[in-house]
Amino acid sequence: MQIILNGQSYSTSAQTIAELVEEVGVGAKTIALAQNTNVVRTQEWSETPLCENDEIEILQFMGGG
Repeated sequence: MQIILNGQSYSTSAQTIAELVEEVGVGAKTIALAQNTNVVRTQEWSETPLCENDEIEILQFMGGG
């Protein structure tokens, strides 16, 4: 299926948010995720389906100083 991931077209076989996070290889504890501008809580990822043309934004937290 085709989705928009961080503003770019992305082809995925993931069926849920959890599968997508695993597919792209980001650390679940260091990101925030929105699906179609709605924040999805980490504990809901495995139950939240992906749909064709969903817009997914993954924001990764970075430390610094």
